[in-house]
Amino acid sequence: MIGNIFWGFIIPWVFGFWLYKQDKKLILLIIPLSVTLSFIINLFGFHFGFWSFTPILKTKELSVFPLNVGLYPVLSSYLIYLIQKNKLHPYILVFIFALCTTLFEYIELFFGKVAYGHGWNIFWTFWSYVLPYFIIYRYHVALKKLGI
Repeated sequence: MIGNIFWGFIIPWVFGFWLYKQDKKLILLIIPLSVTLSFIINLFGFHFGFWSFTPILKTKELSVFPLNVGLYPVLSSYLIYLIQKNKLHPYILVFIFALCTTLFEYIELFFGKVAYGHGWNIFWTFWSYVLPYFIIYRYHVALKKLGI
C-alpha cells in the first residue's frame, strides 16, 4: 500500500502543487469533479468485478484511493491546463491523455498490479479514461461560458 500512496498520491501532488502555483483557480475547479468521477468509475469497476488492484484490501476500493485523490485529479488538471495553453484541438489532448493513462495502466497490468475480469480489457480501459477526461473538458467549457 505504501507504493500506491507514493506513486498514486505523493508523486502526482508534487507536480500538482507546481500547477497550483501556476493556476489556483483551475485546480480548485477541476479537482472536485475529477475526484468524484474517479470514485464513481472505480466503484463501478470494483463492484462488477471488471478490475482489481493490488494490494487487495478488505474494502477493495481503498487500494485505489491514493489514485482517486492523487494521480487522476492531477492528470485531469494538467489536461485542462494544457488545453488552455496549447494550440492543439482539445479533443486531441483528451485522446492523448487517455492514451497515456491507458499506457500507464497497461504497465501496471503487465506487472500484475491490476487484474481484469468479466471481459474487461485494455480497450475498455481506454474508454474508461476518455469518458471522464471528456466530461471534465466539457465541464471546463461550461464554466468558461459562465465566466468562471
